[in-house]
Amino acid sequence: MGALLVPLTSEFSEEQRILAWRLSYRLWNCSVDIVNNLEGDQELSEDLAELRQVACDLLATAGAVGNAHSSFVRIAMFFSKTGCAWHRIRKFLRASVCFEKAFELCFKQEERNSSQSSDTREQINFFFELFLSRAKTVWELGGHTLACSLLGRARGLLPTIPVNRHAELAEQYLQFGKSLLLKDDTDSQSESIRYMEAGLDICSEALSDCHEYHDADKTNLERLKQRILRNLAAGQLQNENYESALRCVDALRQTSDHSSTSYFAIRALAKLGRQDEVERELFTLVGHARDRVDVCVSALDIVIEECDKFEAVEKAFFILLEHFGPNRGQLPAKVLEKLLRQDPAADTSCIKRVELALKIACEQKILTAVVAEIEGLELKDRRRQIAQKQQQFIHALLWTSGSEHFKAKMYKTSIRLFEASMLYIVRDGEGSMLEAKSLRVLCLCHMALSQFERAAEVIDKAEKIDPSIASIFLKLKIGLQTRNEAEACKEVERMLKCTDFEPEFLNLACHEAIACKTITVAVAALSNMLSLYSSDRVMVTEEVVVLRNLILLLIQGKTKRSDILWHFKYANKRLQELGYEKFFGTGSSGEREAKWYSGASWNQAMECGKEQDWKSCFEFYAISSNFYCVLPPTPGSLRSVQTALLLCVSALLTTDDVNETEVIHIATTYLDKCQEVHKKLVAIDDSGSKTDGSFGIYLHLLQFELKGRAKEDAEQLKILKQCSNMPGFTAEHFFKMGLEASRRKEPSMEVASAAFRMCLTLTLSAPNADYKIVAALVRKMINLANARCKDGPEVLDLYKQAQQILLGLGNNLYPQDEAQWLVSTAWNRAALYLKLLKYDKAEIWMGVALELLKHVPTMEIHRPSMMESLTELLQQKASTQKAM
Repeated sequence: MGALLVPLTSEFSEEQRILAWRLSYRLWNCSVDIVNNLEGDQELSEDLAELRQVACDLLATAGAVGNAHSSFVRIAMFFSKTGCAWHRIRKFLRASVCFEKAFELCFKQEERNSSQSSDTREQINFFFELFLSRAKTVWELGGHTLACSLLGRARGLLPTIPVNRHAELAEQYLQFGKSLLLKDDTDSQSESIRYMEAGLDICSEALSDCHEYHDADKTNLERLKQRILRNLAAGQLQNENYESALRCVDALRQTSDHSSTSYFAIRALAKLGRQDEVERELFTLVGHARDRVDVCVSALDIVIEECDKFEAVEKAFFILLEHFGPNRGQLPAKVLEKLLRQDPAADTSCIKRVELALKIACEQKILTAVVAEIEGLELKDRRRQIAQKQQQFIHALLWTSGSEHFKAKMYKTSIRLFEASMLYIVRDGEGSMLEAKSLRVLCLCHMALSQFERAAEVIDKAEKIDPSIASIFLKLKIGLQTRNEAEACKEVERMLKCTDFEPEFLNLACHEAIACKTITVAVAALSNMLSLYSSDRVMVTEEVVVLRNLILLLIQGKTKRSDILWHFKYANKRLQELGYEKFFGTGSSGEREAKWYSGASWNQAMECGKEQDWKSCFEFYAISSNFYCVLPPTPGSLRSVQTALLLCVSALLTTDDVNETEVIHIATTYLDKCQEVHKKLVAIDDSGSKTDGSFGIYLHLLQFELKGRAKEDAEQLKILKQCSNMPGFTAEHFFKMGLEASRRKEPSMEVASAAFRMCLTLTLSAPNADYKIVAALVRKMINLANARCKDGPEVLDLYKQAQQILLGLGNNLYPQDEAQWLVSTAWNRAALYLKLLKYDKAEIWMGVALELLKHVPTMEIHRPSMMESLTELLQQKASTQKAM
């Protein structure tokens, strides 16, 4: 039945049309009865609107009866009322269709029968209502132009309708203007002025014919005109037409003394920069204020934002306070909100705002009303609840503003605001926590101003109220700022005993200590934090990170090497207990941590080596090798393990005051491990063969020394034999091995001699032999052979070998002082044998000395005397043989 049917009068007889009209009226009356019986909170349903729609469609189908013109108008009335029903339940499209049908029935028939009939007063009133009703529906559907046209047509009917209906049209213009004013676009806001001015004109015209009005109608029109003027003033202000707004204000003052009049004047004058007039209007407003606290507060807000009239705001506020009282409309809270809502960093009038806010907040009358009187009221008393709500709101305002000033580093102002906020703390269980919190923040402010004594006093009060870890942490900060390291360390220990202790507080303490460059306190914080990991406590920061940072601090603070070593040992211990992934972590982060620990322990080993602290050096290299071992087996990591193990053994063998047996055992273990690592390296890396030579050299050198300490001379000789066939082994290496064998507590002459002999062989086989080294080796070997057996043939062989070396050498290639030593020692041996009457041996050594003398030109002057001595020896030998 939603579709409208075109009346087809030719299809029905007159009697049928009358029956249709009667049925339609019955349906209509039925719907009216249902509506009349609805309860007060019930609304018109869609089914009732459909019932009315059926009645209308039935009339339209039946067509006119009797006087056609009046019948069609009657049908149109039905459609109009049905459209109003659809409008009330917000079915605007269906309402619009009904209104269009009503228009068609009224005005098309009017055109056909204009010469035969004239509209009655009732019909004109219906047309006026139809224009207004259709305009409302069209407006809801967005047809503003059509709605405006319909209102214009309704306005054209004003001279022919009762004057008491003028207010309806003016009200509709006002409502359309207000709806446009609420939109965001400037075009709609500008258009709203036109609608409200039209409504104002209608009211003014109607009031000019006031003799036709009853007193009640006249009063209603005057009130409507005032409403329109107030909304028009608001519209002019929104459209920034401030002068026009002031004209509205003047018009309003001629008819009423409404509180909004001065408010509109304040807004317009403030925008025009007429501050003195703003001040006068403000006092006019507060002087005549009745019940509109919100209007007065808004006016104060405008003066605060637009004018530099804080003294006027202060006076106006206290007038309002005297008039309304502190708890009326939460006046103090609202004004404080206006004063404190600006960001202090961006507001140039911040200081003036805060000063006024503090003066208001600390006003005794407000404190008495808002805070003190709460205690005298019942818990469920509404006045208590209102006052308590305002108290909490003011506390929050002052606290928030204090926080913003703290962030802006305006600490003195922040202190005053926090102290004022404490005046509004609700005195209950939660209030004591807020008081302690406020005291802690005050402590921070005093610390920022370097007022450490005052900060200490404040935090002591806070701790008495709420002995929490936050108070202890602030005491720690004071200790750090005042360089009282001992006190700061005590506060770190106190943290652990707090009931609300969380490990992250130790992390924060460490950061604070590092910022203050107080390494001792930072170390204490991390040490305590490290002790928590073994207690199965849930920790946010990983243990490996805490330990790394602690070691870094110890190194940075130049702590005793033993402390650093202890923490590296602890890290190694935790690695063995937890495993790689649980300690270092997984993926690339775990690998980075392992590399850091291995590299850091390596660097510490090098530092110990520079300081000749060989025991610590050995331990650091051993730890470093353990960390390198857990890394993925790449050529780089395996080489690092291998090198660390070699250096570890080298440092161990250099260490003094250790058990020799234990050293031998440990060193042997590490060297065996080193050889295993080398096998892995060669297996996975072709370049391993490139490093095999150098590795083999160092390994054999260490094994040689280790076997020497174990007094295994045979093993040392085997190592020497292996080294002689090893590429890269130089004479210098053999020389060192010889020195090592000859200088230990129980020298091995055989091993030393073998080493020096190999060194001599390599040196002489070089293309450009260094005869200084050769001479030194000859002397060393002679001394060793002499120590083993002075009369043995080995000594003589060495002198003869030296003679062979000297043969064919140019002058000065062999060091002359060494050659002179050879001549002198050989001659002295001959002299010794001569005294012992061992003529044969004396003759041999004299011959050796004379042969060596050929290579020492500087000693040739001694040849005659030496030959004379040889002759005498031969004579004595001959005479002795004859005597025998």
